[in-house]
Amino acid sequence: AWPDYGVHITGSDLIPASPPHCGVSGISKSSLVVAVRSSRFDLIPFLNPLFSLSMASVEVGEAGGLSDEATLHFQFHHIQAYVDSMKPLEHYKKIGDHLNQLARQGHYDPFSGGMRYLEPNAHHTRVQQGRRVWESIHPVPLSSAPITPGKEGKDKLGYVAAGQDFVEQLIVGLGWRVTAEYVGVRTRSLLVTSSDARGVKFVVTSLSPPREQCSAAKGSQAQEEEAGGGYECYDHFDSCHVNRFLASHDGRQGFAVLGFEVGEGECDKILARYMAKSPELLVSQEGVKTYRDSRVIEGKRRVEIDLGSMKVLDVFAYHSEGGKTGDNGTVLRFVERKGSFEGRPGFANPGGVLPGLCDVNPTFDGTSIPAYSDHWVSNVLDREGFLTTLEQTLGFAPKVDFNAGVIAAGDAIIESTVIGNTAAKVSSRKEALSNQAQVYLPVNNALSSHGHVASFIRELGQGVQHIASRVDDLVSFVERVNNYRSLTVQTSTKMSTPNPFMRTIPFSTIRQSITGRGASKTINPIP
Repeated sequence: AWPDYGVHITGSDLIPASPPHCGVSGISKSSLVVAVRSSRFDLIPFLNPLFSLSMASVEVGEAGGLSDEATLHFQFHHIQAYVDSMKPLEHYKKIGDHLNQLARQGHYDPFSGGMRYLEPNAHHTRVQQGRRVWESIHPVPLSSAPITPGKEGKDKLGYVAAGQDFVEQLIVGLGWRVTAEYVGVRTRSLLVTSSDARGVKFVVTSLSPPREQCSAAKGSQAQEEEAGGGYECYDHFDSCHVNRFLASHDGRQGFAVLGFEVGEGECDKILARYMAKSPELLVSQEGVKTYRDSRVIEGKRRVEIDLGSMKVLDVFAYHSEGGKTGDNGTVLRFVERKGSFEGRPGFANPGGVLPGLCDVNPTFDGTSIPAYSDHWVSNVLDREGFLTTLEQTLGFAPKVDFNAGVIAAGDAIIESTVIGNTAAKVSSRKEALSNQAQVYLPVNNALSSHGHVASFIRELGQGVQHIASRVDDLVSFVERVNNYRSLTVQTSTKMSTPNPFMRTIPFSTIRQSITGRGASKTINPIP
């Protein structure tokens, strides 16, 4: 590994930083430079490109003009959720290890290249046998509440739907693993993914628990000293964002940040458009923040090696009621990656998800189910206003527009529009599954005081109603989740397999039904 060289910041026109934090030596009139000491670096990045940063800089983007009307390039990138609490990393790794032990007592799965305990369409006796095997491996129930037969809110297995640990649900139900961790001054984050790190990426963040519970207590203590005792080196992990989101959502946890990857130079273009059209939606007046991964070698002459950079721009998704200010809840994040931050097929690169995340060397068994982002749904006060903002700043366009009264159930009436970018068409089923370039954002608003959209906004405020992901085989996915729920008394509420009738409806019938009820546009199926 490289020695932990100090980072020397040079430049003219420096203004003393106040308060100094994260190793900031000073602030120039054009940029804020941040030096962060490296906690880990793998010398051969092509074998294992997982490393934390030795130096980062935050630059102030310039607004510029709107002369460039070229189409922007988008991909689903990551979702950041703020949760009430998380257990130590060792707890989640132990669950993963025990699930791997269970899989090794099964059989080899040639499709995944790993071992798994339950095959598709497993007989119920095999499931019951697996329950006994699991209890011998992991004798302590995963559920935080003790299993008491007959207790209200629990089913016959002892499963409780409320109060579940989100990270545990992903590990057990989907076979995912914690693949990276960040331990900061006041927050802690875990990256949870499937065995295909190009798919859905959940960054789960909570305010820091007592320091002795953290898996990297020594490292975070050193970081806290370096940060001046209270500031995060990475803005996307700062506790102020967690507190702001919780305050705007009645203290409830939820999906707080929707992250998109954009093309080279496009973060600055998006910033320019927001500054021209909706400057009140900028989360920070600093604009685009740039984190650089570089190495400084001191010898007879000083050499600085630039390995890569990552730009990050955060904007509030919605306007508050009245449209004069930004709603302090949900954030849209745009990231632009170069060099060591870029993703590579077959490689997990936590630093390329968000700077500061460090690899924790996960092991997947043969039951991990890859999933890929399909659409992210918002409930808002002003649907037309949100659509206009996305059109003006990102170039998005409505794809499907359900007129008033089309979506109704009793007294519950909503309007809904699916908006998104225009991506290149795909030619194969395999590419259609994993390609993340087509972004769909359904947007709902309530027309009555009844129903789930109205109650969501009334109780929580505007925000992300749900996220939807694609899997290769939905029926097998549901079966897998239900089987592992029976094995472990964990994961999620029992799900129903899609009705076979719904799977056999011709698309022409669905299209005719949609267009006949007020939709102005339809989405053509993939051949």
